[in-house]
Amino acid sequence: MPNEETTIQAINAAIKQEGLPWTAQPTTVSSLPPEEQRKYLGLIVDEAEMQRLTAETKRLASLEPAMLGASAVGAPAKVDWRSNGGNYVTSVKNQGACGSCVSFCSCAVIESAVRIKLQNPNHNIDLSEGFLQFCGGGSCGGWGLTSGLDYAKSTGVVDEACMPYTAGGGSNMNCNASRCSDWQNRLTKIASYSNHSTMEARKNAIAAGPVLAGMEVWSDFFSYGTGVYVKSAAATRLNPRGYHCICVVGYDDSQQCWIIKNSWGTGWGEAGFMRMKYGQTDLLIDSSWSFSSVVVQISAAWHSNVTVSQVFASRDSQNGWAHFAGLGWRKIQPGTSDGITNMLALFAQAVAKNQKVTIYADGDFVYQAYL
Repeated sequence: MPNEETTIQAINAAIKQEGLPWTAQPTTVSSLPPEEQRKYLGLIVDEAEMQRLTAETKRLASLEPAMLGASAVGAPAKVDWRSNGGNYVTSVKNQGACGSCVSFCSCAVIESAVRIKLQNPNHNIDLSEGFLQFCGGGSCGGWGLTSGLDYAKSTGVVDEACMPYTAGGGSNMNCNASRCSDWQNRLTKIASYSNHSTMEARKNAIAAGPVLAGMEVWSDFFSYGTGVYVKSAAATRLNPRGYHCICVVGYDDSQQCWIIKNSWGTGWGEAGFMRMKYGQTDLLIDSSWSFSSVVVQISAAWHSNVTVSQVFASRDSQNGWAHFAGLGWRKIQPGTSDGITNMLALFAQAVAKNQKVTIYADGDFVYQAYL
């Protein structure tokens, strides 16, 4: 087996010869033997599942133009949720030598969705990949592409402090023995997830938040350092094939690339992120599998000493809104016991007199309010 330096030299030589826009370098996984590198993957796709997912992607692609409609507004030329009025992307983690990528990319998508729904990039959220993987039916041997989202919908996922991830060495965690005793009170759930197949639909989905995606990994991917990744002529297909789940946090049409958050620590790629060129059918990300976006459920909670910055109401007396510092816009719940008109008047007073309020709200509605 060639050593790491020789391997990286060969990749960079191929990159230079082909004029590709990226550079290979030593990473957290590039020095590992192939059998150890494979442990950092974990997306399980057999031939029957591959055919089903590919067929579903094609079916969606045929329907999406009509679903989007002729009047649909095109997605922006660039989206990056790390710098989109704030950083809505949580920190890069390292799954280690355990095939738990599905849970890492699922939690990454859900964490960002919570921040976006709360309109608070500083919201402290750290979900437990260990809980999702090992309580939801996965193992260090891997899991299905949307299996984590299915479990996050049916049961939810607890915070990291409730069940800290200890599987990086390759040993499965025991769900019952590892999770905290009050885990049922610490769940974050998603209401649903949706799949997107055409480029337009994928970009529209990412414009609303990061998404989950699957890809096939080739040998040079482990040595990705910086730039826009294009599979090089030095890359070989893993045997058996290796599949990986990643979180797409943005895209850039000027560079023709997806912006991806990986789960191999900050010692891989661009501090744990990468840029990947559109349209690489060998990687399957653009051709065989859909992107999945989520709708999260936010539990209602009390928020004290909140500044009201704006109030809005339409002619419809049941359509009242207020903007809260650190939370964003919330609709006043139709039928609230306080009365929409009364609550609007309270918020207007708070704005006029620069008074703080206490509110009971979730990610969609404000239910109660006090000065």
